[in-house]
Amino acid sequence: MTEQAQGQPDIDSPEFWDLCYQQGMTPWEYGTFAPPLKTFLETPYKMPPGKLAVLGCGTGHDALLLARSGYQVTAIDFSQHAISATHKRFQEAGIAGSTGFLLHRNVFDLFEYHGYFDSVFEHTCFCSIAPDSRKRYFFAIRDLLRQGGKFLALWWIGERRSGGLPFSITKDEIFEMFDGTFSFDLVYEPQDSFPQDQGKELITLMTKL
Repeated sequence: MTEQAQGQPDIDSPEFWDLCYQQGMTPWEYGTFAPPLKTFLETPYKMPPGKLAVLGCGTGHDALLLARSGYQVTAIDFSQHAISATHKRFQEAGIAGSTGFLLHRNVFDLFEYHGYFDSVFEHTCFCSIAPDSRKRYFFAIRDLLRQGGKFLALWWIGERRSGGLPFSITKDEIFEMFDGTFSFDLVYEPQDSFPQDQGKELITLMTKL
C-alpha cells in the first residue's frame, strides 16, 4: 500500500495523509464505496437508523452510501484534503447539514461525543493506525457508542508486512480486543470485495454491552 519514506511526516499526523492525497499515493481509493458495505446494507442485519460515525472517512464514498441508506452520518477525518473532498461529495448529493455532517478531528480526540452515536463504521482507518495505538482506537470506538450501539467494521486481514501500511489484523486479534466489551453478531469474509482485496477482508458486526 503506502510506505513511509524517510523525511515524510509521521503516519499518525494529518500532514502525512494530506501528502498522500496531494501526491496521488492513495491505493486504497477506488473511486466508489466498498461493495461489501452495500451488500451488508441490503440484509436484515443492517443497523437501525440513527446517528452513525464514520471513522477516518477519507474522501467520503462509504459515508455517502450510509447517508443515502437512512443514517444520520458524521464523517470524521483529520486530513484536510479528505474532509474537503467529503464535504464536496455531501454538497453535490444535497445532504450536507441534513443527513451528512463533518468533523475535521482526530478520532482520538472526540471526548464530547462519548455515548453520542448509535452506530460506528470502520473501514481502512484501523489498518492505517500504528499497531501501538490500537488499544486507543478500541477505547475511542467504545466511548463513542451508546450502550447497545452497533459497531460495523470491514477489516483488512491481508498478509502481514515487515513495515509500512496497511497494518493487518487477524480474526483472533479482533476477538481478543473486543470480546467482553462487545458481543459479536456477525463475522464473515465478504465475497464481493474489490479484486485486489479478495480474501483479505473480514466483516464484523458487534453490539456494545
